[in-house]
Amino acid sequence: MNTLETKIKPKRALALTAASLVTSISMCICCALPALLLLLGGGPILLSLFSTFPKLLLLEKYSLLLFLVSGTLVTASGILKWKNRHYACPSDPKAEKSCKKLNCFNKYLYIFTVIIFLVGAFITFILPKISQNSLFLN
Repeated sequence: MNTLETKIKPKRALALTAASLVTSISMCICCALPALLLLLGGGPILLSLFSTFPKLLLLEKYSLLLFLVSGTLVTASGILKWKNRHYACPSDPKAEKSCKKLNCFNKYLYIFTVIIFLVGAFITFILPKISQNSLFLN
């Protein structure tokens, strides 16, 4: 039942990981960066950022939805990587080398995506509570 046809190809896993990276970076830009700037007293910088890029306010409005979509994509990418951990690359030497490079790149891209997501989530949701000394209140 665990045949090559039932496994998802590394290129599809890479596409899902790349999509989760894009949403994680978007979450950091729209949610974590403004929260961090406000905590550090960078109100004028934030004002200049939002006046230069007014569409960021639209992303800020849907920050929780963006966080949920990003988290879902990161989780789906992780599940896909786990299911494909024993994926057999083709026997052709050139294709095998390409497949192994793609799998290695995908692994590091996923780790980077998880780090970006966790940093963004921490700065957006936990750090403001810590700075207000009300982590367990609310």
